[in-house]
Amino acid sequence: MAAVGARFVADVDVVAWRRRVVPWGAAGVGVVVVGVLLAVFGVPVGVVVVVVAVGLVVPVAKVAGFVAQRRRRETPLMVDAEGVWVPTAQGPAFLPWETVREVVVDGPTVRFRVRAGVTPQTEGVRGMHRRDVWPVASGPGLPVDSRLYRRDVGEIRAAVREYSGGRL
Repeated sequence: MAAVGARFVADVDVVAWRRRVVPWGAAGVGVVVVGVLLAVFGVPVGVVVVVVAVGLVVPVAKVAGFVAQRRRRETPLMVDAEGVWVPTAQGPAFLPWETVREVVVDGPTVRFRVRAGVTPQTEGVRGMHRRDVWPVASGPGLPVDSRLYRRDVGEIRAAVREYSGGRL
């Protein structure tokens, strides 16, 4: 662990998030292949179209969801003596330590929960301007999936503990 004062950075592992997309893309290709085989064996066109359409909805939706959250996967998680930069779908958000109520580790997911009364106008808070972010931040917490970073959940927990002065 770096000395307090130096910033802890968990860089994005681009290969890790792509690994999560590959099975869904492969499922979509598999459904198209099954549809072609059904057509070759004389199954009515209407049935083939329904099978392919239904079979592609979930993989396409899943891949689209990953693409839509691209900004979150491009932003590193950064922790220092002043607070934490949490990647969100709207871009990075900065939370000073005094605004963070708790940090919860749920398997590979680290959630940063803010204190009651913290708003986008709270001094020091940056990047949290959308209203839909606040129920998440104050409720379940802003999620960070440690599997998508080059640092594991244990290193992230240790950095949060060290840089928050042991409060979190």
